[in-house]
Amino acid sequence: MQRTEMNRRLAVLPLVGGLLWLVAACTIDAYDKGEGDYSLTTAELVEAHVGSDKQVDYVDTDLGERLKMTSRLTAKWIEKADTTYRAVLYYNKIRENEAEAVSLGRVGVIVPHSLSSDSSSAKGIPAVMKTDPVHLESAWLSKNRRYLNLRLRLLTGATADEEAVHTIGLVPDSLASTPQHAHLLFYHDQGGKPEYYSQVAIASIPLYLLKTDTITLKINTYDGVVERTFVTGER
Repeated sequence: MQRTEMNRRLAVLPLVGGLLWLVAACTIDAYDKGEGDYSLTTAELVEAHVGSDKQVDYVDTDLGERLKMTSRLTAKWIEKADTTYRAVLYYNKIRENEAEAVSLGRVGVIVPHSLSSDSSSAKGIPAVMKTDPVHLESAWLSKNRRYLNLRLRLLTGATADEEAVHTIGLVPDSLASTPQHAHLLFYHDQGGKPEYYSQVAIASIPLYLLKTDTITLKINTYDGVVERTFVTGER
């Protein structure tokens, strides 16, 4: 298989599979490690450019390459024209700067925000920090250093309670953070979802919005609290 390196307040938006994200952009998709229908294709995290017709005409990969699509793409989650979406693209490369898309899935973009002091007026933003455990499979900087990417496994399951959802986000640790070093706490509320099986999710943190030299991320996992520090450098 060919594989490349895959590399304020915000409303809570509903997602596929019983997930809520405290995010700037909403939908996520499971990322196939390479076994199955897409095992012979290349998979990369990208910024997908959407034109005035709400179709993707080209993507910028995390490796710094711009790929023009052999045919313009559309998806039900593309709601805005003349913008970009964070996505995972499965494709077959036709020539140096042109690719044939096999599948395109939107990736969640998590933007840190403070907890609300008044949850009744914060449009769903929680007032209390939640750190229910997750499985952290990997965390890595994109080669172009625009994103810090997370591959997570959430334990979930079917339930009759329609209000039961995961909620995920990032909260800045204002006491530990400095202008050069951002300390981020991973927010996760199991939300009443059963823990029967794993659901894989990819999320990206936009480093170009944080504008710091270093990021420390603290996540509560099923194996204990994990801290990862990344030197982001100049962008």
